[in-house]
Amino acid sequence: MDVEEWIKNNIKCCACGKPLKDSKYINGVLLERKAKWKNNTWGNVIAGVSGYAVAIVCDECVKKRIKPKYAVEWDDDKREVRYHPVSELEPMSDREKSLLEMLREDMVGGALAG
Repeated sequence: MDVEEWIKNNIKCCACGKPLKDSKYINGVLLERKAKWKNNTWGNVIAGVSGYAVAIVCDECVKKRIKPKYAVEWDDDKREVRYHPVSELEPMSDREKSLLEMLREDMVGGALAG
């Protein structure tokens, strides 16, 4: 079973709690909250930030723009899935937000400039 199939069969929407098996896409949300775990987190090597939580939401919640209530974690061997309330996770520092925003502006500005 590939990772996409595993996610659709084992992960619930982090916004509404419904199974993802009916979603056409896997919609990952990069949360600006520090993960308390090591697996399946996000970061940016250029900005030097890492270890942030991820949520996965269904197509319907994307359409309705419903924010995730939970971040999701699973272990390396994909035997256990855990959900963490977003409200209980430490927010990203202002310094890291600023670094990511500067990087985003450089990338978008450079793309628009040609």
